Amino acid sequence: MNNKQQNKTNFDERKERIIIRQSQVKLVLEYLTSCGICPTIQDLLKTTTMMEQYIYDGYSADLMDKIGKLDDYIQTEYKGGIKNEK
Repeated sequence: MNNKQQNKTNFDERKERIIIRQSQVKLVLEYLTSCGICPTIQDLLKTTTMMEQYIYDGYSADLMDKIGKLDDYIQTEYKGGIKNEK
């Protein structure tokens, strides 16, 4: 593969990752909103990153454990879309 082809491949891969990230941000935000949760930007990005990891790597017990902990955190921290003060 020559340099020009490699650059195009790299560009295509970056473009694909951007599209995946955008779609996951939208999916996560719509899901949380439908559950009455208005997440912080940080929580939105944490959840999006885990969804991306699932897309790239598929199912793993470790990832499901992390997602379970994140889900518990979200359920504990958010009530009716308002983050509880500590």
